[in-house]
Amino acid sequence: MTLLTVEEVMDKYHYKKSTFYERRKECLLSDYQDAVILDGKTLIDKRRWEEFIKYRSEQKKRKLMGID
Repeated sequence: MTLLTVEEVMDKYHYKKSTFYERRKECLLSDYQDAVILDGKTLIDKRRWEEFIKYRSEQKKRKLMGID
């Protein structure tokens, strides 16, 4: 398992701080919540986060195409 810090995630995905925290909240409310590790500081499981981002992308595509 590869763990990333908040700063590493923000750098890798070109997120602003507010964008990261919006995504983190969305992730915590999803089936991918195990991607976020809260233990004094936030760490991200890289593999699960990428699965969450792919899922999020698919949901957006479906919404754009009117498939819900």
